Parts: sequence; C-alpha cells; structure tokens
Amino acid sequence: MFVDLMKLSDIAREYGYSFDNLKRYNEMFGEKLPEFIAANETENKDSIRVNTLKISRDELYERLTENGFVLKNINDFGFIIEESKFSISSTQENLLGYTYIQGVAEMIVSPILSPDKNDFVIDMCAAPGGKTTHFSAMMENQGLIYAFDINRRRLSALKNNITRLGCLNIAVFNLNGEEITKIKDSPDKILLDAPCTGSGIMRKDSLRKSLKSTHDVIFLSEIQKKLLKAAIQSLKSGGTLLYTTCSLEPEENEFVVQWALDNFDIKLLKIDADINGIPLEKGFNEVFGRKLSDEILLCRRSLPHVHNTNGLFMAKITKP
Repeated sequence: MFVDLMKLSDIAREYGYSFDNLKRYNEMFGEKLPEFIAANETENKDSIRVNTLKISRDELYERLTENGFVLKNINDFGFIIEESKFSISSTQENLLGYTYIQGVAEMIVSPILSPDKNDFVIDMCAAPGGKTTHFSAMMENQGLIYAFDINRRRLSALKNNITRLGCLNIAVFNLNGEEITKIKDSPDKILLDAPCTGSGIMRKDSLRKSLKSTHDVIFLSEIQKKLLKAAIQSLKSGGTLLYTTCSLEPEENEFVVQWALDNFDIKLLKIDADINGIPLEKGFNEVFGRKLSDEILLCRRSLPHVHNTNGLFMAKITKP
C-alpha cells in the first residue's frame, strides 16, 4: 500500500472519491496511485471509428480535414479528434453513418473477438451498438449477428445506430442476456460486455468515483456470473467468447473469470493487443489477499494511467 490511510482520506476528499473506493485503488495500483488519480482528471478527447460499410478511412480523413478537423491516427479503425470548430456529432459525415463516436480502448474489443464473414455472432448486452456495428463492418454485412438488450430505451438507440450505419446482418432482440440459452443454434462467437459498476470510465463520468460501493460490486458480480454461465453453455464447441467490462474492480473481472475456470470446462486464450503501441496490461492474479491461477495472467486490461484511455477488462475464452 503506497499512501497511508490518513493521507488517503485527504486525497479522497480533494478529488471526490469515496474513501473505500480509493483505499481499494491504493491496494491495486500501489506507487502508481498518484498517476491513476491524475489520469482520471484528464478528459478524453473525442475519438471516432470509421464505418467501412459506407466509406474508406482515407476518404473520411479527407472530408473531415477539409472541414477543419485535426485528426490523429490511433489504430486501423479510427482517429482521435485533436481540434475541431464544431462537434463531430453535428457533421454530415456522422449523420450519414460514416462515423461512430467511440472510445479508443472500446475500439479494440471487436477486433479481439475477430468475427469473420461466415460466423454466427451473439452480442449479449448490445446497446447502444458500438461493438455490434463494428462486428457488422468487420464481417462486411455477411454472416449473422444477434443483438440482445433488455432495456427498451437503450434498444431504441441500438436500432437507430444499426440503421444509420447501414448494418444489414444484425437481428435485434429485446431479451436478457441469460436468455441466450433459448437460441437453438450455438454461436461461433459471443461478446458478453457485462453490466458493471463502470468504474473504468471515471474520467468520462466523475460520479463513478463515489457512486458505487463495494456492495454494488459484489451484487453486480453475481449478475455477471449468471450471464457468463449462460454464455459458456451456449457457445459452440471450439468457439470464442469475449468477456468484457468497463470496471476496474477485480471482483467483476478476474474473480468472475476464476469462478468460471473453477466451474466449467473452459480455457483462456491469449490476447495480443495494444493501444497506441502500448501493450495491454495483464490481469491481476494476486490482489486483495487472493491468489488466483496463473491462467488469469492471460486476461488483459486497459488502464487510464497506462494507456490514456478508459479502463477496460477483457478475457478471451474457449471450450472443447
């Protein structure tokens, strides 16, 4: 533990964290805690993913730079907006579905699952559709994607984005993710972007510093286990399941994956990915007094103070 409890209380008060939450991050990040706190005070610049169903990367770059946007290449899929005279959301390019406003870390999720044109894919918690529509573009509107979401209001946003981006291979269902077990055919690929405390997006939403408690973390971890169990049961033999959250909490991430390893015949796959050339961090296999299996080191995290992005967790799973 890097910061003593007396000092930690002052820091929590100064930056708007609940003491209990900051105490957890102190134990997780140790001497990197000041960098973590500073990173969460940095506002994310807008970033956009190119919708290749409608436009090429080069053409979009040319159109936006002609309109005064200063863009920075970040990966094969999009740009950071360094400077602009007006919001990207108000542009003709966005209205026409050439762009999807998406975080830098979030853009790498769909490529990690890597669906191809012949796959049957299920996105268990799909709204508002950033990752679902990315699947569609990667699959070139071929194959089949089922997009589930239980929230009708969020489902409306999902449908609007599917239409705006010209995705033709997505079927939308107002279903709880656990209902994936009702689907007759086993999917080749599953994304479970599970409901979580969202502590990884503090730099976007400062209320996340204090809004959720340890009780909320434990409550949500039980929901995550139920969803993950359903996903594992439904996955095609030899298929791939990507479990993700935008939470920093080990109880919602590594501990859930360890529970799955202990209870199901699955294994973790290696994730090769980086953000702006910085490799993703390994999962925690020793935290909060628990020693997890070495296999947990195959999980990956993006962290605000390492990658200058939101915090995300990813575990890539397969079964015999």
